[in-house]
Amino acid sequence: MFSGIIERQGKLIRKERQGKHIALTFETQGWEKPLKRGESISVNGVCLTVIRSSTKNQFKVQAVPETLAQTTIGDLCLKETVNLERSLKWGERIGGHFVLGHIDGVGRILRKISHGKSFALQIDAPPRVMENIVPKGSIAVDGASLTIQKISGRSITVAIIPHTAKRTTIGSKNRGDFVNLEADVIAKHLTVLIQNAESKAAMKL
Repeated sequence: MFSGIIERQGKLIRKERQGKHIALTFETQGWEKPLKRGESISVNGVCLTVIRSSTKNQFKVQAVPETLAQTTIGDLCLKETVNLERSLKWGERIGGHFVLGHIDGVGRILRKISHGKSFALQIDAPPRVMENIVPKGSIAVDGASLTIQKISGRSITVAIIPHTAKRTTIGSKNRGDFVNLEADVIAKHLTVLIQNAESKAAMKL
């Protein structure tokens, strides 16, 4: 589990096809404590498992076919920058919201609207994301915890402050770019509970 507060940016330095899987090696600024083999890490919002960590600056993960099909991970290019966050520890402050690293869908940026030093992104989102969001609710965009400013049709708008633009890859995103989206897990559970309750009520009629 993660918080959506990006800790580091990393760079893809190696991409290897291993049958139906892909192994990805990233380089980043050294962690205070090296990543451990088997540890979970969020890469652009996708929860992946560290399979090798040779130094404080490099680590390798492996993406399975389902991950490649449902996220942007398989489309990463060499030297491309990604958002990184290590999993939470019990007792730590939650600066964003609970993020599982289980992507609900890939969105496409429709517009980038400047507001002085900050800007807003309008993102086209798939139905399974839209059904679990509300205005002022939380959403993870490439792993970054953001607040939904506006909902219009099948798109959402999120505001990006200068700090977020500088500390994450969100600052370099433009119209036409694709991003990983994860709706708030609490909202997703509530949606299922309500749907189940409505189904039971309909069966009694």
